[in-house]
Amino acid sequence: MAPPPAFRRPGPRIAHWGAALAVGWLGCGAALAQRGVPARAVTVPAGRLDAGLRRLAAATGWQILFDPALVGDRRTRAIVSTTDPAGALARMLAGSGLKARRLAGGVFIIVTAASPRRPASTSATPPPVAVEDEIVVTALKRATPLDDTELSIATLSAATIEARNVTDLRAAARLLPGLAAFNTSALQQRLAVRGVSATGEATVGVYYGESPIAGPSGTGADPGASAPDIDLVDIERIELLKGPQGTLYGASSMGGTLRILPHGVDLDRSGAWVEARGDLVAHGGAGGALVAMANPVLVPDRLAARLVAYRRTLGGYIDNDRLDATDRGQLQREGVRIQVAWRPDQAVRLDTLYLHQRTGLDDGGFWDPALGRYRVAQPTLTPNSDRLDLASATLHATLDGAVVTATGSYLRRRIVRQIDYTEVLARQRDSVAGCLRLAGLPTGAACDAAARTAYQAYVDARLPAILYQPNRLTGISGEVRVAAPAGAAFAWTLGAFVEDRRDAVDSYAARAGADDGRLVHPLDIIGLRTIATGFDQQAVFAEATHAVVPRLSATAGLRLYRYRRQGSGTVPVPNIITGSAMAGGDRYTGSAGGSNLKGELAYRVPGGPLVYALVSEGFRPGGINVTPGLAADERTFGADHLWNYELGAKAGRGRWSIEAAAYRIDWRAATFAVTSANGAFVYNVNLSNVAIRGGEVRGSMVAGPFRLAAAASFTDARLGEDTLLGTTEGMGRRGDRLPNLPQWAYLVSGEARLGPWTLGADVSGNDAAPTGFNAGNAYYRHTGARIEVAAHAGWQAGRWRLDANVDNLFDAIAPVRLQSSAFGERQLYSARPRTLSLRARTDW
Repeated sequence: MAPPPAFRRPGPRIAHWGAALAVGWLGCGAALAQRGVPARAVTVPAGRLDAGLRRLAAATGWQILFDPALVGDRRTRAIVSTTDPAGALARMLAGSGLKARRLAGGVFIIVTAASPRRPASTSATPPPVAVEDEIVVTALKRATPLDDTELSIATLSAATIEARNVTDLRAAARLLPGLAAFNTSALQQRLAVRGVSATGEATVGVYYGESPIAGPSGTGADPGASAPDIDLVDIERIELLKGPQGTLYGASSMGGTLRILPHGVDLDRSGAWVEARGDLVAHGGAGGALVAMANPVLVPDRLAARLVAYRRTLGGYIDNDRLDATDRGQLQREGVRIQVAWRPDQAVRLDTLYLHQRTGLDDGGFWDPALGRYRVAQPTLTPNSDRLDLASATLHATLDGAVVTATGSYLRRRIVRQIDYTEVLARQRDSVAGCLRLAGLPTGAACDAAARTAYQAYVDARLPAILYQPNRLTGISGEVRVAAPAGAAFAWTLGAFVEDRRDAVDSYAARAGADDGRLVHPLDIIGLRTIATGFDQQAVFAEATHAVVPRLSATAGLRLYRYRRQGSGTVPVPNIITGSAMAGGDRYTGSAGGSNLKGELAYRVPGGPLVYALVSEGFRPGGINVTPGLAADERTFGADHLWNYELGAKAGRGRWSIEAAAYRIDWRAATFAVTSANGAFVYNVNLSNVAIRGGEVRGSMVAGPFRLAAAASFTDARLGEDTLLGTTEGMGRRGDRLPNLPQWAYLVSGEARLGPWTLGADVSGNDAAPTGFNAGNAYYRHTGARIEVAAHAGWQAGRWRLDANVDNLFDAIAPVRLQSSAFGERQLYSARPRTLSLRARTDW
């Protein structure tokens, strides 16, 4: 029985079928576009300017943002049947002392005519966009200026992502204090915001564009352990929404939401670029990347596409002394993204997206500090892979008095995990239960010396061993929402969301070769169990903001949801050593429903900051434990939920901005993973309440050619009561800190733009974090403090750009997570050693 290889070199077939798919989509779109749609005539009656701006926005599909206090009771002349909406907007504002600053994708901000002129974007990418010191975000599912968004939110712009060589979520987290990203296994990671971290469904919702992306449940009913890590190529911006987003984003956003927003299709101008990068990793090998983008306009202002292809290799740097293998931990990532946009009318736009990515890691990615820097003595080699396919279509339509957005998504992930299983099996060498199982004796009987000798020989003959786990996930989701047009005095959103996910895992315990440490083919199976789970949910939601009095607004939100879980498992090949034969083939189900609430007051101080007070609720669905030997009442675990109480303020004036927030979170029935007595299995239980206190602050300033920014977060997450069972982090006591969560995280960044040159540096880090609840856990350790310095330099002339980056400039050991368990001790995941990157890019 030979499984598919877990790690393969990229091949050319992706480009072949990707190009075929692109041609098919473009052909369909071109056929539709040839029908021709006449430009819509715009008419705006004379009257109040604010009402006229809203009418123009509804007729054109533009998002026209303005402060009602700024527009006041100004009036506008009549605009009659014009097909030039830009000219109509200019005529409406003539003589008012106001002007419209155009950003991108039909986004306008109304400002005073005396405002300093800023460069206009030539891209037709849909919002959000960033220009100089003004950022427009869509965190509230409508366009709002960042400094006027009633929410604690951090962003990374396209310029920041490119200049700092940010290619994955780990690099992004360094620049977003408050976002924790730590390894759960090779090529797997968990995300946490504001200390909300636990097993089960994700606590941070991850969106790529409008599409949510989940992970498979695996053997531990833990989708949150496999947060997607899509290559951050051709990205417009990343938004990190802090605190529960249960109203608008629903389940799995109880700690926050991370939105990765790719560049949209430019319908006005064709363009292309290509870049090549070379990397050199200290103590290890070389790598590099080749990336290309093309944006052909097929029908001006009507139909266009955006095609992105990439291949990236990061050199390995870990040496396995036992197997004489050097420079392990090489990462390869390749992918293609195909987008097509069709705008038959100024008020209607259809965006389609297909993303394919393959990621491979040629070994476990951790090392043992007791053996020396970047050295390990694991008896096996454990390559891992992750294949992701995402397809989506989003329709935007601006009607009279409302904006409709409808999105449908299809997600497929194929994750192949390999984990060293040698230590787990070796620990069972003296197991009485295992001896009885091999001898076929009943529980309570005695194993004589001959039976013990036979059992120990049986165990020894199956070492070393690997857990080989192919995971399969498919999911379909859809959302429809109707919202008030941009600039409406009464902002509201109504919507519905549905999701259906199915995943399965085959967990083989199989022998590896003693000489090379690789999985033996065909598989020499020690045990096999299979798990299949299903999850479907439905929700309706509403959120509205209304001005109670001038400058004071109130927001209320509600989400009603219902979900259903199902799970089943079989044991085709019982594992005599660990006892997986105790698992049955029954099907288990669980369902629940509930509501999420949100309430907020925001006051805009005249000439001063925006101040807000927020109360919001978050939740996660419960799940099914398909684990050997559990009692009936342990087969399911329930939903957990929390309340977030927050005070915040933000202000921005010209070249500076500052934001601060303080919060308290009460988390009830938090889910933790519990380990079976032999350490071979884990399952989830609602064990304890958690109290979290914290605060965040960020600021930025521009002075001439210099830009400075700083951000810091403090999170104190502690158990509110004793746990009743021993978890994977030990027995928890009231007041114990939650594991793997630093209390402090910080970033200090500086950049200078001197003619064609850009020079900058970043210092980021966090303090130490415990790996368990307390020292009573045999595996209790501390992940050390991390500090990293990165520098970058860029030069641009015409269509050419050259960049140099040095990550981990001082070659520090920057720990991410120190993990010890029955699977192995002192497994240290850390940032890469000093890495030098050189990039050349040219645009057309």
